Amino acid sequence: MPTRTVRASQGSQPTFEGVRVGIVVAAMHQGEPKVRLLIRSWEEKKRVDLVVGDSEDLFGRGTLTVDGIHLSEDALKRDQITLTFDPSGTAAHG
Repeated sequence: MPTRTVRASQGSQPTFEGVRVGIVVAAMHQGEPKVRLLIRSWEEKKRVDLVVGDSEDLFGRGTLTVDGIHLSEDALKRDQITLTFDPSGTAAHG
């Protein structure tokens, strides 16, 4: 299976190989944009805070990498995150 890249809004839950990735919040933290994700399968769940370039293992089903954090300047629009899922990848967090 090839890699898959998506651009998703805060509050959405894209799914990769049966693992839901909830985009909880994106914001500036200590001068750097970060995103908090809630990653859930039927058996497991975890909460992670990531910056652009960070990767996270999706419970052995592949690796999710944060490619972009797009903070909206308009308070009425949701922030967006660009994520790439690699089903053959191994995470190198941080």
